[in-house]
Amino acid sequence: MLVLGVDPSLQTTGYGIVSAQAGGLRYVAGGIIAPHAGAALSTRLAHLQQELTRVIASHRPQSMIIEEVFSRSAYPKTAILMAHARGALLCAAALHGMPVHEYTATSVKSALVGRGGASKEQVAAMVAQVLSLGLVPSPPDITDALALAIAFCWRKQAAKALGRAMPGYAAR
Repeated sequence: MLVLGVDPSLQTTGYGIVSAQAGGLRYVAGGIIAPHAGAALSTRLAHLQQELTRVIASHRPQSMIIEEVFSRSAYPKTAILMAHARGALLCAAALHGMPVHEYTATSVKSALVGRGGASKEQVAAMVAQVLSLGLVPSPPDITDALALAIAFCWRKQAAKALGRAMPGYAAR
């Protein structure tokens, strides 16, 4: 099963694809989508959708995991812009009929490192270790996207071991 993790941003969206097999998880692909900062919002959103559509068409993942919108009261505009980016990315998945799951950043950190307040460096180190990568993927947007995919795979494996189905999946 191929799983696509997406770390949404209007500036630099990271994506990472992992393959979940009986022998564990394997890195398939990762990269960033970076719309031109000076472009109109609509142009940047179209770029995000088009590029993620290209990634999906190229690799054909079965599921997409995307980070939920988070906001800090001091930066409400950031949350609004992230929501716009997420909308374009969710639309790309919907156009391919792909199920989408949403995780918070703290739940992903907790799954990979054991605590929701883990640093980006700790998460990146775990991603590299789990996927047997010689180097930590760069920029961090890729690592964050791969972490989302890993957390989903682990959660799915745990649900299967417990005999429970995850939403959108039948227990096998």
